[in-house]
Amino acid sequence: MNSPSSPSSVGLDRGDRAIASDEPKGVFSLLDQLLRQREGFFDAIFAGRELGARLRSFLFIIVVLSAFYGVTMGAVGLTQSFSRGWMQMLSSGVKVPLLFLASLAVCYPVLYIVLVLMGVRLDFAQTLNLIFLALSLNSLLLASCAPITLFFALTGANYHFVKLLHVVTFTFSGSWAMMALWKGLQTMCEKSDLYPRQAIRILQVWILVFGFVGTQMAWSLRPFVGQPDLEFQVFRTGQKGNFYEAVWSSVLALRKGTRD
Repeated sequence: MNSPSSPSSVGLDRGDRAIASDEPKGVFSLLDQLLRQREGFFDAIFAGRELGARLRSFLFIIVVLSAFYGVTMGAVGLTQSFSRGWMQMLSSGVKVPLLFLASLAVCYPVLYIVLVLMGVRLDFAQTLNLIFLALSLNSLLLASCAPITLFFALTGANYHFVKLLHVVTFTFSGSWAMMALWKGLQTMCEKSDLYPRQAIRILQVWILVFGFVGTQMAWSLRPFVGQPDLEFQVFRTGQKGNFYEAVWSSVLALRKGTRD
């Protein structure tokens, strides 16, 4: 007679077992698993397996891949001069990971406390692993789009077009990553009582808050691309307005340029 399956093994397929039984391997293997076997990551996090090792791996992915995308954002400065280009590339390469981590530092405490109050039975490290998983996927998507944005930056595309292209890229990658997190947690709600369904709605609200905080953080850390008619600055000072006004002004400038 077959022995009954243990609760921890219910719902695990081969890919899930591979993730559940082994420590995170090489970075490329981890990236492949992020794309193909996210359900296994959710199961391992819910079971509390190798949380510290995965958290370090996710942090490494976020910093390296988002920094790579930041470098490509600043590469538009190369069209003015080499010195301006490398300074903007270095500055943006530091600021994009800072953007993610600083926004998370502002938003994460309230998410964790509210989820605990709602009955979520995940500890601090497990909840942080879930968010880092989404940010890792976000960074991976950004890095995959980097060749496209770099192509337009180095082929003399309009500054406002390049800036809007980065806004669209961030919106696409962030939305896709958070949607993956949301769907993954919905699936886990059906397998476990550790994450009640009502907590999903709280996560939806938190994602919106995280997005608004992120846009304001980006405005505070600007410039990332570097306006060609202004001198290089690590942080832009003396400009009024906000992120949304800047995006709208770029839309208007691009429309005007198209008509002309």
